[in-house]
Amino acid sequence: MKIYTSRKTSSLLVHSRVPPVSHRPNKIPRNKLKHLFLSAVEAALETGELPSRKHGWKAVFSKFIDLMGPDCSWYPSHAEVARKAKVSERTAWAAINALESIGLIRVEARYIYDHEKSKTVRTSNLYEVVVTKAQRAIAILAGTARKAKEAAKRQWAAASRSSMLEWGRRVIHHLPATAAEDPQLNIFKKGNQAEPIRNWSHNEWLEYCQRGNPTS
Repeated sequence: MKIYTSRKTSSLLVHSRVPPVSHRPNKIPRNKLKHLFLSAVEAALETGELPSRKHGWKAVFSKFIDLMGPDCSWYPSHAEVARKAKVSERTAWAAINALESIGLIRVEARYIYDHEKSKTVRTSNLYEVVVTKAQRAIAILAGTARKAKEAAKRQWAAASRSSMLEWGRRVIHHLPATAAEDPQLNIFKKGNQAEPIRNWSHNEWLEYCQRGNPTS
């Protein structure tokens, strides 16, 4: 557990992503951290920052924090949260995204290098619980920047795919038509047929092989 304090204010940001291999005792117990999170959620529901009538969202919030590990490591998948809350994966994603949008949590993408694909792929998210208003503003800015970066990546990927498709269409469009594509034409032209066997002498065959121009 990491606790950050500001010199100007007594702002507190609780980092809940303690590595699972770490056996360092937490300064804030998991139960206390869960209580702070749920209290912040209830306050956001009362003020309208979080929609209280969204179907399944309250269950998502409760099960989401329950999936925090004993050492306060917290990186459940959307599918796991959805299964625990008995909602769709889309509902779970929307509820968690709303938490980040108002600064109650911070999200950091986790990546791993895939040797089979020879590239870095995203595996899951690390979550942090934000418990003060001062740090919520920072969390909101961080979430906005992260989403903008991910949106730019998606747009770039979509533009690349579109460019490749357009390039493929242009190549096919400019390919010359072949005789086989026109049913009115005889694709078995005389020039494409095998040359008939000729009864040449030995010397004529030698001259044909050497010059490629048989004698008449």
